[in-house]
Amino acid sequence: MGYNDPMRRREFVFLPAMALGASVRPLRADHHVISLNPLIVDFDLSTQQGRYTTVDEFYVRNHFALPQFPQPPTLTIEGEVAKPLRLGMDDLGRLERKQAGAVLECAGDPAKVASLVSDGLWEGWRLADVLSLAGPKKEGAFVHLFGRDGYSRSVTLERAMSDGMLITKMNGRPLVRNHGAPWRALFPGWYGADSVKWLERILLAPAPLPPDGDTYLEVWQGPAGSLERKPLPRVLVNSVITSPSEGAVLRAGKILVKGLAWSGSGKIRDVQASTDDGRHWRMATVEKAESNYDWVQWQADIDIIQRGHLELVSNATDAAGNTQPPSRDPRRVDYYGNNTWGRVRCVVI
Repeated sequence: MGYNDPMRRREFVFLPAMALGASVRPLRADHHVISLNPLIVDFDLSTQQGRYTTVDEFYVRNHFALPQFPQPPTLTIEGEVAKPLRLGMDDLGRLERKQAGAVLECAGDPAKVASLVSDGLWEGWRLADVLSLAGPKKEGAFVHLFGRDGYSRSVTLERAMSDGMLITKMNGRPLVRNHGAPWRALFPGWYGADSVKWLERILLAPAPLPPDGDTYLEVWQGPAGSLERKPLPRVLVNSVITSPSEGAVLRAGKILVKGLAWSGSGKIRDVQASTDDGRHWRMATVEKAESNYDWVQWQADIDIIQRGHLELVSNATDAAGNTQPPSRDPRRVDYYGNNTWGRVRCVVI
């Protein structure tokens, strides 16, 4: 099943529960199942209520079939460490717990109303505290993360020690199987590709894992047809218009434009909305975010006089001064990091 042939999630929840690895329950939002195996389910951003996305509605992006995790669960740490370890829940439970509010976004998120992005309140342990139990050596400059499903990623030891987490709860509830139970990695402010689910082994090594083709890499067209590949950056500043909806019929006069905005480089500083492709902007009201990595809801009152076709545009700026580009750089030949202006086309009568 491809992205263009989705199954409505309300229909999907009536499939056998074992196929999902979770109990069958009705969902409030209207989602799409993009793929069954691996399971990929987007989230309708227009249904977001409050700060955090509910566990049942949080988007799902698996890479392989849902794994079975052994009981009791264990986490192995090996490689360039002073003391290789196999840790259980009791061992990890002695560490100080931490909470962090953060958006999790798939690197290939289309950044539209139906998206692979959600916001959660995460709880677990700092990866720095977990890794310190094994005594990382200076030779272990990279941390290889291996999931029970066969998926793996590498991050630098510096990143793992500075902001990485080993997560066991989301929104105050134990992780469910589709979100990586019993535990998963999380790197607030970075794309979800690095936040390996069902984490069972950590290996410290002098070099990163070899790339898997162009997967999770920026690919730029260079001179004479050459290609340049770069690691993905932090989550790019982004905004999406959630109301009015695409194709809405509006009456001339004052309308309320609403949406969400987020960034991996700090809090959202401001959001602007436009009806003339950015020639004139109207500043939006932006709610206060508690965390640097939570999304914010915004809204703007706009007067519409001219009838006919109308395109609403949004543009967010974060605390570091990063802003959205109006269009994608034509030299990019990958499909990651989509953060151009939010756009919704409507008709005014």
